[in-house]
Amino acid sequence: MKAQSGLESNVLRDYGSIERILPAWAELWECCGNSTTFQRPEWLSVWIAVFQPQQPFVIAIWRGSQLVGLAPLLIYERDGQRVLALMGGGVSDYLDVLIDPSFADESLSMIWEQIAREASNWDLIDLTDLPCASALLRRPARFWPWVIEMQDACPVLTLPANAKTLTSAVPNRQLRNVRNARNRLAKIGGGEIKLASSENLPAFLDAIMQLHGCRWAQDGLPGMMSHPAVQEFHRRVAPWLLKKGVLRLYGLLTEGRFIAALYALFEKEVAYYYLQGFDPQWKWFSPGTQILGAVVEDALREGKRKIDFLRGRESYKYQWGTHDEPTFRLTTRRSVQEQTELSRIAA
Repeated sequence: MKAQSGLESNVLRDYGSIERILPAWAELWECCGNSTTFQRPEWLSVWIAVFQPQQPFVIAIWRGSQLVGLAPLLIYERDGQRVLALMGGGVSDYLDVLIDPSFADESLSMIWEQIAREASNWDLIDLTDLPCASALLRRPARFWPWVIEMQDACPVLTLPANAKTLTSAVPNRQLRNVRNARNRLAKIGGGEIKLASSENLPAFLDAIMQLHGCRWAQDGLPGMMSHPAVQEFHRRVAPWLLKKGVLRLYGLLTEGRFIAALYALFEKEVAYYYLQGFDPQWKWFSPGTQILGAVVEDALREGKRKIDFLRGRESYKYQWGTHDEPTFRLTTRRSVQEQTELSRIAA
């Protein structure tokens, strides 16, 4: 489809077609100020390869050979309905489109028009985990009656300008918690916080998967890292993210043994706290607090503006002085008659 502005759109429906646009996708990602790791081509191409969606529906908007808009969608069946949704579910905290700011209005309009043209192929639009800055929330298509609702919240720690140490970045009470935890561990010989490298990455991944499982087992739950496909996803994507300088996989070791591990993503001006785990036998030494303190210290040294603890309102996140930033869900349902009419209008 070609617009009067000179932009063109096409739909990619197989992995081979998607793989061929990865370099252009990477360039588009770089020019989008609000893009996160979860929209990176490295992240979503691995997601496609591992989880193998049956009906990829990736809308690409082009200005010649330049990719200026991308909607990484798919269609799947749920309760007898064909659902149009964003790719990345299950392992991503933010789902969204990528839109070049220079072509924002035109690209977004073409994405909605392409979706309308395919109205006979889906019954329900369900766009989840949208960040508050998503273009999809600012300008949903006029064709349908939308429901926009708050879905979750991501606690975020805003780092003071020019702050260099924990003292000026976190509440005094949490600062004491970090110091006390480090002192308790020092009294029995201390521990060492290390970062994964390309050489030891497999061992660090093993540690985070095991320790994350231990953490959730205390609540009688398996934890997100327990599923073999999720483990495979992270084993594949981690080397790419490490090479890009995005992945920060921390380990707290004592006598050569992991007692805590933390999976973080340092991206643009934000450090994302993805997940962590610790050995419950070492709970008295607050290993999770210690390793999170190291993440905040690194973020301060590198001039990050905030630390995003991602979705989930666990109480320990608020001890760091965070505030909630909501995520949203955008949905619409339509009848068969409406689908037929919209297909006619968009044709």
